[in-house]
Amino acid sequence: MNTRFLSTLCAVADTGSLAGAARAIGLSSAAVAEQIQALERGLGVRLVTRLGRAVTLTDEGRAVVGAGREILRRVADLTQVAQLGRLSGTLRIGSVSTALMSVVPPTLRYMAEHHPEIALKIVPGTSSQLLSMLENGAIDCAITVRPAFEIAKEFGWHLIREEPLTLVYPAEFSFGRIEECLSSSSIISMYRNSPTGRIAERFLQDKKIIAKELFEIEAAEVILVLVSQGLGVSLLPDYGFESSRERRIRKVAVGDRAYSRQVGILYRRGARISLIDAFHAAIENDSVS
Repeated sequence: MNTRFLSTLCAVADTGSLAGAARAIGLSSAAVAEQIQALERGLGVRLVTRLGRAVTLTDEGRAVVGAGREILRRVADLTQVAQLGRLSGTLRIGSVSTALMSVVPPTLRYMAEHHPEIALKIVPGTSSQLLSMLENGAIDCAITVRPAFEIAKEFGWHLIREEPLTLVYPAEFSFGRIEECLSSSSIISMYRNSPTGRIAERFLQDKKIIAKELFEIEAAEVILVLVSQGLGVSLLPDYGFESSRERRIRKVAVGDRAYSRQVGILYRRGARISLIDAFHAAIENDSVS
């Protein structure tokens, strides 16, 4: 079986069309269709159904894609094993948005300078999206918030940093205690079902603060803009965003590490661990430089 055909089928599954898969992997739509047909002949089953331009996987197709992703991952790992002694290959890295704006840029610069033969593919997403991608083999590791549940044995975790929970408020605000500010102001919240949203919600509950919620948004940078416009205050982890009178926001830590957010690298164990270790070392190098 040609593993390139498996890769093409996975691209069809990801994009939902032959044209989308063709754009993703750099082939023509006709070539994609031919590879899918060749795979169907080889396996003796129908893998996709077509309705107009849309392509849907059959039950057999979904089963093949699930197993195929694992096969492709193992082939990539085998290539890495064959090249032990020199770091090269592709590392697919997922990242939450706050890390994309803080941790990722200097780390990519370090990797480009010290490991130019490692190709890095950065995939943005929420913590839950990245976990799903990691589980199905779409990425090799993720810079994400530590899951609230026990991490499965096939995965590992490297802590990068702890981000203290902070009160973010408009620069012109003046107040005494943090609890007073939260009780008397409109709050712009992170999405409650997100790890960050749950931390902020736990703080409010523990302090018995009845908050007046104005908006619920899963985008920290958008929240910072709204706070700077004087629409309200927020509870956010300090991921390194600038606080200044010019930006029209201020921040103050709530002062309790129990409400800190742990950010790190969640990764799948395997032969590509050497690339992940190099990426982790690049993050550590930047944090102390």
